[in-house]
Amino acid sequence: MTVLDSFDLDDDGKIDLSGVYGQADPRSYYQTLVTLEYRIPESASSLFGRILGALRATREQNSATILDVGCSYGVNSALLKHGYGLSELFNLYNRQATAGLSHQQLIDRDRGLFQSDNEPDIQTVGLDTSDEAIAYACEANILDAGIVADFESRDPTTAEAALVAPTDLVISTGAIGYVGAPTFTRILDSATRAPWMALFALRMFPIDEIADMLKARGYAVYHLKGQTFRQRRFAGRDEREEVLAKLASLGIDPTGHEANGWYHAEFFLALPPGETDDPPIINPVRL
Repeated sequence: MTVLDSFDLDDDGKIDLSGVYGQADPRSYYQTLVTLEYRIPESASSLFGRILGALRATREQNSATILDVGCSYGVNSALLKHGYGLSELFNLYNRQATAGLSHQQLIDRDRGLFQSDNEPDIQTVGLDTSDEAIAYACEANILDAGIVADFESRDPTTAEAALVAPTDLVISTGAIGYVGAPTFTRILDSATRAPWMALFALRMFPIDEIADMLKARGYAVYHLKGQTFRQRRFAGRDEREEVLAKLASLGIDPTGHEANGWYHAEFFLALPPGETDDPPIINPVRL
């Protein structure tokens, strides 16, 4: 029996990992995801860095606030703001590195690690429904601030809207499919200045409604043509078959992608009206 055998499939055919997102600290999260060869944040970080550089140049500003939708324990912030690699995070939280550490001792360790690697010109705000994940990431200095909310179902509170307001760049590496146009609409309604959006979406979760909403607000929405990004391996045959069936219902050919045992994501960049006509990605196709 493996660590993955205890997970059920959710309504989309994916194994239900909600339990590892709701722990008091990230140990189960990283120990589970390393088993699945989770990798998309590593691939995303270089793209996010390039886009962040272009945003700063376009807006002639040094600092930037990033809102990470579906941030869990702040993995994207750990890479972008603190300079860690994903393999380093897996090693930080493996059983050997954390053996004998209490919850508070782990927080104290991480607070020192992430404070010393801080990039002061980047402010990271995490949005997630997991109170435990947000609380840990904030206490450990991984995130600068966190919002525990489901913007699919309600508007931000005054305090939450104030945290969203300064957002320059919205990112997401795994939330689309669980969040959609309502969440991004509420983010835009709370932002002081229309943010850029850099979004990864699994091929099984079309982003048409999100793209249509953004275009209705004057955004130019681009798809990175000819490239997909491995998110993680399938946990087993049941998950693979469920996902392949979902792709078939959408008319998406999994050959060379999901058929080989991996989730594949595509990348989308949304730029506000009047910001730039030169998207900082290779082979952009405007939707």
